[in-house]
Amino acid sequence: MRTLRNLVCRTAVTLAACGALMLGGCSKSLPNGAVGNPGVYNYSPSIIEQGNVRRFWWCSQGINPADSKQNTDSIWYASIDMVTGKTEGPKLVLAETPGAWDSAYTCNPKVVEGQFVNPLGDGVTYTYALYYVATNAASGIANGIGVAFSKDGTHFTKYPSAILPSPTIEFYGEGQPSVYNADGKSAITMFYEDTNPNTKHKLATSADGVHFTVQGVMTTNGLDQDDPAPIWGDVAFDNKAGEWYAVYCRPVRPPSTTGDVAEYGQWGVELYKIDKDSLLTGATPWHQLGIMDTNLTGYEVNFIAGIVHDEFGNVNISTYPTIELYVSTSWPQPAWDATPAEAGKSARIESWILMPIKWQPATNPLLAFDRYYNGEAHEVTTGWISSDAKFKLQQTLGHLYANSGHGATTPFYGCKRGQKDYFISLDRACEGERALGTNGYAYSKPGSGLVPLYRCSTAVDHFVSQDPQCEGQTTDELLGYVAP
Repeated sequence: MRTLRNLVCRTAVTLAACGALMLGGCSKSLPNGAVGNPGVYNYSPSIIEQGNVRRFWWCSQGINPADSKQNTDSIWYASIDMVTGKTEGPKLVLAETPGAWDSAYTCNPKVVEGQFVNPLGDGVTYTYALYYVATNAASGIANGIGVAFSKDGTHFTKYPSAILPSPTIEFYGEGQPSVYNADGKSAITMFYEDTNPNTKHKLATSADGVHFTVQGVMTTNGLDQDDPAPIWGDVAFDNKAGEWYAVYCRPVRPPSTTGDVAEYGQWGVELYKIDKDSLLTGATPWHQLGIMDTNLTGYEVNFIAGIVHDEFGNVNISTYPTIELYVSTSWPQPAWDATPAEAGKSARIESWILMPIKWQPATNPLLAFDRYYNGEAHEVTTGWISSDAKFKLQQTLGHLYANSGHGATTPFYGCKRGQKDYFISLDRACEGERALGTNGYAYSKPGSGLVPLYRCSTAVDHFVSQDPQCEGQTTDELLGYVAP
Protein backbone atom coordinates (compact mmCIF):
# COMPACT_ATOMS: atom_id res chain seq x y z
CA MET A 1 0.00 0.00 0.00
CA ARG A 2 0.98 3.53 -0.68
CA THR A 3 -1.55 5.56 1.26
CA LEU A 4 -2.42 8.88 -0.29
CA ARG A 5 -0.26 10.48 2.38
CA ASN A 6 2.77 8.51 1.26
CA LEU A 7 2.29 7.81 -2.45
CA VAL A 8 5.05 9.52 -4.38
CA CYS A 9 4.71 6.74 -6.85
CA ARG A 10 9.82 1.04 -26.34
CA THR A 11 10.91 -1.85 -28.33
CA ALA A 12 7.42 -0.98 -29.68
CA VAL A 13 5.35 0.18 -26.73
CA THR A 14 1.75 0.88 -27.74
CA LEU A 15 -1.54 1.58 -26.07
CA ALA A 16 -3.46 -1.68 -25.97
CA ALA A 17 -6.47 -1.94 -28.26
CA CYS A 18 -8.74 -3.85 -25.89
CA GLY A 19 -12.10 -3.54 -27.62
CA ALA A 20 -14.86 -3.64 -25.06
CA LEU A 21 -12.72 -4.06 -21.98
CA MET A 22 -14.72 -1.77 -19.73
CA LEU A 23 -16.81 -2.44 -16.69
CA GLY A 24 -20.54 -2.05 -17.02
CA GLY A 25 -20.68 -3.09 -20.68
CA CYS A 26 -21.02 0.03 -22.84
CA SER A 27 -20.57 2.59 -20.07
CA LYS A 28 -19.22 5.90 -21.31
CA SER A 29 -17.90 6.74 -17.85
CA LEU A 30 -14.47 5.29 -18.67
CA PRO A 31 -12.42 5.31 -21.86
CA ASN A 32 -12.38 2.17 -23.94
CA GLY A 33 -10.23 -0.48 -22.29
CA ALA A 34 -10.11 1.08 -18.83
CA VAL A 35 -11.07 -0.50 -15.50
CA GLY A 36 -12.03 1.13 -12.23
CA ASN A 37 -14.56 3.09 -10.20
CA PRO A 38 -15.14 6.43 -11.97
CA GLY A 39 -14.74 9.48 -9.77
CA VAL A 40 -12.49 7.95 -7.10
CA TYR A 41 -8.89 6.77 -7.13
CA ASN A 42 -7.96 3.39 -8.64
CA TYR A 43 -4.42 2.01 -8.47
CA SER A 44 -2.07 -0.89 -7.70
CA PRO A 45 -3.82 -3.66 -9.68
CA SER A 46 -3.37 -7.44 -9.65
CA ILE A 47 -4.48 -9.16 -12.86
CA ILE A 48 -4.92 -12.88 -13.57
CA GLU A 49 -5.81 -14.21 -17.02
CA GLN A 50 -7.29 -17.72 -17.33
CA GLY A 51 -8.58 -18.69 -20.75
CA ASN A 52 -10.72 -15.83 -22.04
CA VAL A 53 -11.31 -14.29 -18.62
CA ARG A 54 -9.29 -11.56 -16.91
CA ARG A 55 -9.80 -11.01 -13.20
CA PHE A 56 -8.80 -7.77 -11.49
CA TRP A 57 -8.18 -6.83 -7.86
CA TRP A 58 -7.08 -3.29 -7.05
CA CYS A 59 -7.07 -0.50 -4.48
CA SER A 60 -9.89 2.03 -4.56
CA GLN A 61 -12.04 4.02 -2.16
CA GLY A 62 -15.03 2.38 -0.50
CA ILE A 63 -17.20 2.27 2.59
CA ASN A 64 -16.01 -0.36 5.03
CA PRO A 65 -18.79 -2.97 5.48
CA ALA A 66 -17.63 -3.39 9.09
CA ASP A 67 -17.68 0.36 9.82
CA SER A 68 -19.94 2.59 7.72
CA LYS A 69 -18.12 5.70 8.98
CA GLN A 70 -14.90 4.57 7.31
CA ASN A 71 -14.65 5.48 3.61
CA THR A 72 -11.04 5.01 2.64
CA ASP A 73 -8.68 2.45 1.03
CA SER A 74 -10.30 -0.87 0.19
CA ILE A 75 -9.80 -3.71 -2.26
CA TRP A 76 -12.11 -4.15 -5.23
CA TYR A 77 -12.73 -6.92 -7.74
CA ALA A 78 -13.97 -7.18 -11.33
CA SER A 79 -13.71 -9.61 -14.23
CA ILE A 80 -14.28 -9.59 -17.96
CA ASP A 81 -14.54 -12.24 -20.62
CA MET A 82 -12.25 -10.94 -23.36
CA VAL A 83 -14.26 -12.76 -26.07
CA THR A 84 -17.89 -12.22 -25.06
CA GLY A 85 -17.40 -8.96 -23.17
CA LYS A 86 -19.36 -10.28 -20.17
CA THR A 87 -18.35 -8.48 -16.98
CA GLU A 88 -18.68 -8.95 -13.24
CA GLY A 89 -18.26 -6.12 -10.76
CA PRO A 90 -16.79 -3.86 -9.68
CA LYS A 91 -17.42 -4.83 -6.09
CA LEU A 92 -15.63 -4.33 -2.78
CA VAL A 93 -14.12 -7.59 -1.50
CA LEU A 94 -11.77 -6.60 1.36
CA ALA A 95 -11.60 -3.71 3.79
CA GLU A 96 -10.19 -2.82 7.20
CA THR A 97 -10.89 -4.77 10.40
CA PRO A 98 -11.90 -2.40 13.22
CA GLY A 99 -9.52 -2.57 16.16
CA ALA A 100 -7.03 -4.83 14.37
CA TRP A 101 -3.52 -4.33 12.96
CA ASP A 102 -5.10 -3.34 9.60
CA SER A 103 -7.77 -0.97 10.93
CA ALA A 104 -6.63 2.26 9.20
CA TYR A 105 -5.78 1.31 5.60
CA THR A 106 -6.01 -1.88 3.51
CA CYS A 107 -4.59 -1.67 -0.01
CA ASN A 108 -2.11 -2.96 -2.66
CA PRO A 109 -3.53 -6.43 -3.36
CA LYS A 110 -1.66 -9.21 -5.11
CA VAL A 111 -3.57 -12.43 -5.76
CA VAL A 112 -2.27 -15.90 -6.60
CA GLU A 113 -3.95 -19.28 -6.93
CA GLY A 114 -2.83 -22.56 -5.37
CA GLN A 115 -3.84 -25.17 -2.82
CA PHE A 116 -3.58 -23.63 0.63
CA VAL A 117 -4.29 -26.37 3.15
CA ASN A 118 -5.78 -25.25 6.46
CA PRO A 119 -3.93 -21.89 6.67
CA LEU A 120 -6.58 -20.45 9.00
CA GLY A 121 -6.91 -23.50 11.24
CA ASP A 122 -10.48 -24.12 10.08
CA GLY A 123 -9.77 -27.33 8.16
CA VAL A 124 -10.49 -25.68 4.79
CA THR A 125 -8.29 -25.84 1.70
CA TYR A 126 -8.39 -22.50 -0.12
CA THR A 127 -7.78 -21.73 -3.80
CA TYR A 128 -6.82 -18.04 -3.61
CA ALA A 129 -4.38 -16.08 -1.47
CA LEU A 130 -4.65 -12.30 -1.49
CA TYR A 131 -1.62 -10.51 -0.08
CA TYR A 132 -2.20 -6.92 0.96
CA VAL A 133 -0.59 -4.01 2.82
CA ALA A 134 -2.16 -2.41 5.86
CA THR A 135 -1.62 -0.41 9.03
CA ASN A 136 -3.52 0.80 12.06
CA ALA A 137 -1.75 4.18 11.96
CA ALA A 138 -3.90 6.97 10.59
CA SER A 139 -0.71 8.70 9.42
CA GLY A 140 -0.10 5.80 6.99
CA ILE A 141 3.24 4.71 8.49
CA ALA A 142 4.26 1.37 10.08
CA ASN A 143 2.75 -0.79 7.34
CA GLY A 144 2.92 -4.56 7.30
CA ILE A 145 1.84 -7.26 4.85
CA GLY A 146 -1.12 -9.55 5.50
CA VAL A 147 -2.93 -12.32 3.68
CA ALA A 148 -6.55 -13.37 3.18
CA PHE A 149 -7.78 -16.65 1.69
CA SER A 150 -10.73 -17.49 -0.54
CA LYS A 151 -12.29 -20.36 -2.45
CA ASP A 152 -13.77 -18.17 -5.21
CA GLY A 153 -11.60 -15.04 -5.38
CA THR A 154 -14.30 -12.71 -4.06
CA HIS A 155 -15.14 -13.88 -0.53
CA PHE A 156 -12.04 -13.66 1.65
CA THR A 157 -11.16 -14.56 5.23
CA LYS A 158 -8.14 -12.85 6.74
CA TYR A 159 -5.24 -14.42 8.56
CA PRO A 160 -5.54 -12.63 11.94
CA SER A 161 -2.13 -10.95 12.06
CA ALA A 162 0.45 -9.50 9.69
CA ILE A 163 2.62 -12.19 8.09
CA LEU A 164 5.38 -9.62 7.57
CA PRO A 165 4.84 -7.03 10.31
CA SER A 166 6.25 -3.55 10.09
CA PRO A 167 9.85 -3.29 11.33
CA THR A 168 9.35 0.38 12.18
CA ILE A 169 7.00 2.82 13.85
CA GLU A 170 8.74 5.79 12.25
CA PHE A 171 8.80 5.05 8.52
CA TYR A 172 6.48 3.60 5.90
CA GLY A 173 7.39 -0.02 6.63
CA GLU A 174 6.75 -3.00 4.33
CA GLY A 175 4.75 -2.59 1.14
CA GLN A 176 3.89 -3.36 -2.45
CA PRO A 177 4.02 -7.18 -2.42
CA SER A 178 4.22 -9.24 -5.59
CA VAL A 179 3.80 -13.01 -5.44
CA TYR A 180 4.59 -16.14 -7.45
CA ASN A 181 3.48 -19.73 -6.87
CA ALA A 182 6.43 -21.99 -7.66
CA ASP A 183 4.68 -25.38 -7.43
CA GLY A 184 0.99 -24.62 -8.04
CA LYS A 185 0.26 -25.46 -4.41
CA SER A 186 1.56 -23.24 -1.61
CA ALA A 187 5.26 -22.62 -2.35
CA ILE A 188 5.03 -18.84 -2.54
CA THR A 189 7.82 -16.48 -3.51
CA MET A 190 7.10 -12.94 -2.39
CA PHE A 191 8.83 -9.77 -3.52
CA TYR A 192 8.15 -6.65 -1.49
CA GLU A 193 9.42 -3.17 -0.68
CA ASP A 194 11.16 -2.48 2.59
CA THR A 195 11.32 1.27 3.20
CA ASN A 196 13.01 1.26 6.58
CA PRO A 197 14.20 3.93 5.98
CA ASN A 198 15.40 3.66 2.35
CA THR A 199 13.63 1.71 -0.38
CA LYS A 200 14.97 -1.75 -1.17
CA HIS A 201 13.27 -4.80 -2.61
CA LYS A 202 13.42 -8.10 -0.74
CA LEU A 203 12.66 -11.70 -1.70
CA ALA A 204 11.03 -14.05 0.80
CA THR A 205 9.76 -17.62 0.42
CA SER A 206 7.12 -19.73 2.13
CA ALA A 207 6.03 -23.37 2.01
CA ASP A 208 2.50 -22.70 3.27
CA GLY A 209 1.70 -19.16 2.05
CA VAL A 210 1.78 -17.77 5.60
CA HIS A 211 5.21 -18.18 7.19
CA PHE A 212 7.96 -16.44 5.19
CA THR A 213 11.74 -16.44 5.33
CA VAL A 214 13.69 -13.57 3.76
CA GLN A 215 16.22 -14.84 1.21
CA GLY A 216 17.91 -11.59 0.26
CA VAL A 217 17.70 -8.20 -1.41
CA MET A 218 17.06 -7.93 -5.14
CA THR A 219 19.82 -6.47 -7.29
CA THR A 220 19.65 -2.93 -8.64
CA ASN A 221 22.33 -3.63 -11.25
CA GLY A 222 21.07 -2.28 -14.57
CA LEU A 223 18.25 -0.12 -13.27
CA ASP A 224 18.11 3.35 -14.77
CA GLN A 225 20.90 5.35 -13.17
CA ASP A 226 18.82 8.53 -13.12
CA ASP A 227 16.51 6.79 -10.63
CA PRO A 228 18.49 3.87 -9.14
CA ALA A 229 16.15 3.10 -6.18
CA PRO A 230 12.61 3.43 -7.52
CA ILE A 231 9.40 2.07 -6.08
CA TRP A 232 7.71 -0.59 -8.17
CA GLY A 233 4.38 -2.05 -9.17
CA ASP A 234 4.75 -5.75 -9.93
CA VAL A 235 6.94 -8.79 -10.71
CA ALA A 236 6.09 -11.81 -12.88
CA PHE A 237 7.96 -14.82 -14.29
CA ASP A 238 8.56 -16.08 -17.84
CA ASN A 239 8.70 -19.86 -17.39
CA LYS A 240 9.82 -20.43 -20.99
CA ALA A 241 12.81 -18.09 -20.99
CA GLY A 242 13.61 -18.39 -17.27
CA GLU A 243 13.43 -14.62 -16.72
CA TRP A 244 11.77 -12.32 -14.21
CA TYR A 245 9.91 -9.20 -15.37
CA ALA A 246 9.51 -6.19 -13.12
CA VAL A 247 7.82 -2.84 -13.65
CA TYR A 248 9.26 0.09 -11.72
CA CYS A 249 8.02 3.66 -11.31
CA ARG A 250 9.77 6.75 -12.62
CA PRO A 251 10.22 9.70 -10.21
CA VAL A 252 7.46 12.09 -9.22
CA ARG A 253 7.45 15.66 -10.57
CA PRO A 254 8.43 18.38 -8.10
CA PRO A 255 5.58 20.87 -7.44
CA SER A 256 7.81 23.69 -8.69
CA THR A 257 7.26 22.32 -12.22
CA THR A 258 3.49 21.85 -11.94
CA GLY A 259 2.36 25.28 -10.73
CA ASP A 260 2.81 24.25 -7.07
CA VAL A 261 0.32 21.41 -7.52
CA ALA A 262 1.57 18.28 -5.73
CA GLU A 263 1.17 15.21 -7.96
CA TYR A 264 0.90 11.99 -5.95
CA GLY A 265 1.57 9.61 -8.85
CA GLN A 266 4.75 9.29 -10.88
CA TRP A 267 4.87 10.36 -14.52
CA GLY A 268 5.80 6.92 -15.86
CA VAL A 269 6.90 3.33 -15.41
CA GLU A 270 9.81 1.26 -16.76
CA LEU A 271 9.61 -2.40 -17.72
CA TYR A 272 12.68 -4.61 -17.13
CA LYS A 273 13.63 -8.28 -17.26
CA ILE A 274 16.49 -10.27 -15.72
CA ASP A 275 17.77 -13.86 -15.79
CA LYS A 276 16.32 -15.84 -12.88
CA ASP A 277 19.75 -16.73 -11.49
CA SER A 278 20.78 -13.08 -11.30
CA LEU A 279 17.83 -11.75 -9.32
CA LEU A 280 19.79 -11.51 -6.08
CA THR A 281 23.37 -11.59 -7.34
CA GLY A 282 23.18 -9.11 -10.22
CA ALA A 283 25.61 -11.31 -12.16
CA THR A 284 23.77 -10.18 -15.27
CA PRO A 285 22.00 -6.82 -15.02
CA TRP A 286 18.38 -5.84 -15.43
CA HIS A 287 17.60 -5.19 -19.11
CA GLN A 288 15.40 -2.20 -19.78
CA LEU A 289 12.63 -3.05 -22.26
CA GLY A 290 10.52 0.07 -22.46
CA ILE A 291 9.25 3.21 -20.78
CA MET A 292 5.57 4.13 -20.51
CA ASP A 293 5.18 7.77 -19.51
CA THR A 294 3.46 11.07 -20.30
CA ASN A 295 5.59 11.42 -23.39
CA LEU A 296 4.12 8.15 -24.72
CA THR A 297 0.55 8.21 -23.40
CA GLY A 298 -0.31 11.89 -22.95
CA TYR A 299 -1.63 11.19 -19.45
CA GLU A 300 -0.10 13.29 -16.70
CA VAL A 301 0.65 10.37 -14.37
CA ASN A 302 1.29 6.68 -15.18
CA PHE A 303 2.33 4.65 -12.15
CA ILE A 304 2.22 1.43 -10.03
CA ALA A 305 1.45 -0.92 -12.91
CA GLY A 306 0.33 -4.53 -12.64
CA ILE A 307 1.50 -7.23 -15.09
CA VAL A 308 -1.13 -9.51 -16.65
CA HIS A 309 -0.16 -13.12 -15.84
CA ASP A 310 -1.64 -16.56 -15.25
CA GLU A 311 -3.02 -17.79 -11.95
CA PHE A 312 0.45 -18.62 -10.62
CA GLY A 313 2.29 -15.49 -11.75
CA ASN A 314 3.67 -16.51 -15.17
CA VAL A 315 3.54 -14.10 -18.13
CA ASN A 316 3.04 -17.05 -20.49
CA ILE A 317 -0.57 -16.30 -21.38
CA SER A 318 -2.45 -15.69 -24.63
CA THR A 319 -0.57 -12.47 -25.46
CA TYR A 320 2.93 -13.93 -24.87
CA PRO A 321 5.59 -12.83 -25.78
CA THR A 322 3.82 -9.47 -25.66
CA ILE A 323 3.67 -8.25 -22.06
CA GLU A 324 0.44 -6.52 -21.06
CA LEU A 325 0.07 -4.22 -18.08
CA TYR A 326 -2.56 -2.07 -16.43
CA VAL A 327 -1.15 1.28 -15.39
CA SER A 328 -2.73 3.75 -12.98
CA THR A 329 -3.25 6.82 -15.13
CA SER A 330 -4.90 10.19 -14.72
CA TRP A 331 -7.71 10.46 -17.26
CA PRO A 332 -8.27 12.48 -19.41
CA GLN A 333 -5.08 13.96 -20.82
CA PRO A 334 -4.47 17.65 -20.17
CA ALA A 335 -4.89 20.00 -23.13
CA TRP A 336 -1.84 20.43 -25.34
CA ASP A 337 -1.58 24.06 -24.21
CA ALA A 338 -2.40 23.47 -20.54
CA THR A 339 -0.51 25.53 -18.00
CA PRO A 340 1.75 23.61 -15.60
CA ALA A 341 -0.91 23.99 -12.88
CA GLU A 342 -3.69 22.79 -15.18
CA ALA A 343 -1.63 19.74 -16.09
CA GLY A 344 -0.91 19.09 -12.42
CA LYS A 345 -4.58 19.34 -11.50
CA SER A 346 -5.46 16.82 -14.21
CA ALA A 347 -3.58 14.26 -12.10
CA ARG A 348 -5.89 14.67 -9.11
CA ILE A 349 -6.53 11.38 -7.31
CA GLU A 350 -10.17 11.10 -8.36
CA SER A 351 -9.01 10.95 -11.99
CA TRP A 352 -6.94 7.78 -11.48
CA ILE A 353 -8.15 4.79 -13.48
CA LEU A 354 -6.51 1.55 -14.64
CA MET A 355 -5.49 1.80 -18.29
CA PRO A 356 -4.21 -1.11 -20.41
CA ILE A 357 -0.89 -0.79 -22.16
CA LYS A 358 1.45 -3.31 -23.74
CA TRP A 359 5.07 -3.90 -24.61
CA GLN A 360 5.74 -5.84 -27.80
CA PRO A 361 9.06 -7.42 -28.73
CA ALA A 362 10.07 -6.08 -32.12
CA THR A 363 12.78 -6.83 -34.63
CA ASN A 364 13.36 -3.10 -35.12
CA PRO A 365 14.22 -1.37 -31.81
CA LEU A 366 14.20 2.12 -33.37
CA LEU A 367 11.58 4.83 -32.85
CA ALA A 368 10.86 7.61 -35.31
CA PHE A 369 11.82 10.99 -33.84
CA ASP A 370 9.30 13.33 -35.47
CA ARG A 371 8.99 17.12 -35.56
CA TYR A 372 5.51 18.65 -35.59
CA TYR A 373 4.22 22.22 -35.93
CA ASN A 374 0.74 23.70 -35.60
CA GLY A 375 1.40 27.32 -36.46
CA GLU A 376 2.00 28.27 -32.84
CA ALA A 377 4.48 25.78 -31.47
CA HIS A 378 6.75 22.89 -32.33
CA GLU A 379 6.77 19.51 -30.64
CA VAL A 380 9.47 16.91 -31.29
CA THR A 381 8.68 13.44 -29.97
CA THR A 382 8.62 9.69 -30.48
CA GLY A 383 5.33 9.51 -28.61
CA TRP A 384 1.87 10.95 -28.17
CA ILE A 385 0.61 14.00 -30.06
CA SER A 386 -2.65 15.68 -29.02
CA SER A 387 -5.33 15.38 -31.69
CA ASP A 388 -6.77 18.70 -30.50
CA ALA A 389 -3.55 20.60 -31.16
CA LYS A 390 -3.76 20.36 -34.98
CA PHE A 391 -0.08 19.48 -35.18
CA LYS A 392 1.20 18.47 -38.60
CA LEU A 393 4.29 16.39 -39.23
CA GLN A 394 7.13 18.54 -40.56
CA GLN A 395 9.96 16.04 -40.65
CA THR A 396 11.28 12.75 -39.30
CA LEU A 397 14.63 13.84 -37.90
CA GLY A 398 16.02 10.36 -37.36
CA HIS A 399 15.47 7.39 -35.08
CA LEU A 400 16.13 6.83 -31.39
CA TYR A 401 16.60 3.50 -29.66
CA ALA A 402 13.72 2.43 -27.45
CA ASN A 403 16.02 1.33 -24.63
CA SER A 404 19.53 2.03 -23.45
CA GLY A 405 21.30 -0.66 -25.42
CA HIS A 406 23.09 -0.83 -28.77
CA GLY A 407 25.68 1.65 -27.46
CA ALA A 408 23.12 4.46 -27.50
CA THR A 409 23.10 5.66 -23.91
CA THR A 410 22.15 9.35 -24.14
CA PRO A 411 18.47 9.83 -23.21
CA PHE A 412 16.46 12.54 -24.94
CA TYR A 413 13.90 13.84 -22.45
CA GLY A 414 10.66 15.50 -23.50
CA CYS A 415 9.91 18.64 -21.49
CA LYS A 416 7.51 21.58 -21.50
CA ARG A 417 7.92 25.19 -20.38
CA GLY A 418 4.77 27.19 -19.74
CA GLN A 419 1.76 26.51 -21.97
CA LYS A 420 3.22 25.86 -25.41
CA ASP A 421 7.00 25.57 -25.31
CA TYR A 422 7.80 21.88 -25.81
CA PHE A 423 11.52 21.14 -25.85
CA ILE A 424 14.08 18.33 -25.76
CA SER A 425 16.64 18.21 -22.97
CA LEU A 426 19.55 16.02 -21.88
CA ASP A 427 18.58 16.79 -18.28
CA ARG A 428 16.14 14.37 -16.61
CA ALA A 429 14.96 17.25 -14.42
CA CYS A 430 14.11 19.18 -17.60
CA GLU A 431 16.09 22.20 -16.46
CA GLY A 432 13.51 22.93 -13.79
CA GLU A 433 10.52 22.67 -16.14
CA ARG A 434 7.75 20.07 -16.43
CA ALA A 435 8.98 16.61 -17.41
CA LEU A 436 7.01 14.58 -19.96
CA GLY A 437 9.30 11.56 -20.12
CA THR A 438 11.84 9.74 -22.24
CA ASN A 439 11.73 9.82 -26.03
CA GLY A 440 14.52 7.29 -26.48
CA TYR A 441 18.28 7.01 -26.60
CA ALA A 442 20.89 8.56 -28.90
CA TYR A 443 24.66 8.31 -29.27
CA SER A 444 26.90 10.84 -27.57
CA LYS A 445 29.62 10.60 -30.24
CA PRO A 446 29.57 10.64 -34.05
CA GLY A 447 29.69 7.39 -36.00
CA SER A 448 29.26 6.02 -39.47
CA GLY A 449 25.85 6.93 -40.88
CA LEU A 450 24.73 8.76 -37.76
CA VAL A 451 22.94 12.12 -37.97
CA PRO A 452 23.74 14.98 -35.56
CA LEU A 453 20.76 16.73 -33.98
CA TYR A 454 20.72 20.23 -32.53
CA ARG A 455 18.39 21.95 -30.11
CA CYS A 456 17.17 25.23 -31.52
CA SER A 457 15.13 28.14 -30.20
CA THR A 458 12.95 30.87 -31.62
CA ALA A 459 11.49 33.88 -29.88
CA VAL A 460 8.57 31.74 -28.66
CA ASP A 461 9.54 28.07 -28.57
CA HIS A 462 12.10 25.33 -29.25
CA PHE A 463 12.58 22.71 -31.93
CA VAL A 464 15.20 20.18 -33.09
CA SER A 465 17.04 20.26 -36.40
CA GLN A 466 19.71 18.42 -38.35
CA ASP A 467 21.09 21.84 -39.36
CA PRO A 468 23.88 23.16 -37.10
CA GLN A 469 22.66 26.68 -38.01
CA CYS A 470 19.14 25.78 -36.84
CA GLU A 471 17.53 26.93 -40.08
CA GLY A 472 18.29 30.56 -39.33
CA GLN A 473 17.21 30.44 -35.69
CA THR A 474 19.35 30.20 -32.54
CA THR A 475 21.45 27.08 -31.98
CA ASP A 476 21.31 26.12 -28.31
CA GLU A 477 23.40 22.93 -28.25
CA LEU A 478 24.34 19.69 -29.94
CA LEU A 479 22.05 17.02 -28.47
CA GLY A 480 23.66 13.89 -29.89
CA TYR A 481 23.73 11.54 -32.85
CA VAL A 482 20.90 9.34 -34.10
CA ALA A 483 20.25 6.70 -36.71
CA PRO A 484 18.88 8.20 -39.95
